[in-house]
Amino acid sequence: FVGENGSLMVGSYTINAEWIPFAEPYVVVSIFDAYLAVSGDVYYAMADEAVRQYRFEDGMLVFDKDIPLDTEYDRICTDSSGILYVSGFMDNFIAFQGDTQLFSHDGPDKVAMHPSGEWGISWFSGPDVEKITLDDGTIQYEDWSFPELDSIRQMQINAEHIFVTGLSETNEEIAIFVYDLSGNLLLTLGDTEFGEPDSLGSITAIVETPNGYMGLDGNMRNFCFWKLDGTFIGLLDVTDLVGTSYPWLSTAVLMPDGSILVGMTQERDDESADEFLVYRLTGF
Repeated sequence: FVGENGSLMVGSYTINAEWIPFAEPYVVVSIFDAYLAVSGDVYYAMADEAVRQYRFEDGMLVFDKDIPLDTEYDRICTDSSGILYVSGFMDNFIAFQGDTQLFSHDGPDKVAMHPSGEWGISWFSGPDVEKITLDDGTIQYEDWSFPELDSIRQMQINAEHIFVTGLSETNEEIAIFVYDLSGNLLLTLGDTEFGEPDSLGSITAIVETPNGYMGLDGNMRNFCFWKLDGTFIGLLDVTDLVGTSYPWLSTAVLMPDGSILVGMTQERDDESADEFLVYRLTGF
């Protein structure tokens, strides 16, 4: 795959996209579960239930090493201190700092961690979840619930908000629910019937910038934009923006400079393989 850069407007914002190639193409088997996590100058990529570490050099992602895992996992995230958290359904919840494994806990499912590294949320697919608190190698559990959802597709936590995406309980439509850190609902994005301008297909990631929220709609192959008060701004088709051909949008990470790394998978033109692709978005 050879990528293109692109630029389009959504509302009053000009969104610029820059292709960030892997030094060696990242071939995947499953197109649906490719994820990114970043801590400082360390980049992590997960696909096919394995995790690799990269560095950014000469405009490319250069492979450093494989993260040593004793089984297959399906989620990664990092905290502000550089710890990498790896989790999955019915697998131990583990963490690494550099080359050192910090812990392995039996119990949590998929885990989204707060940037502090002090707590997170263990979830699988239903609205009943567990808040987990980490303290000097131990883990405590507290039952939580997000009753606005019938089922959960993805969950992310930033410094101020919890983002939960999935099927709404009230309207049975795909929505993004924005909560404060105590679990109080602040905003609902989407949750409208198919065909409406802000209707959603399958939200796989969401990031918050000073200008608002950007979600990835894997099903519809769109970047979706809202203001901070929840006002819908508009959609950008990924193919229109960067010239890809029906990729699956799967992951997004807000970078310290305000840019957004997005990851997607796409079949090569000759149908020989599917590749994990990364772009950097600016302007929102």
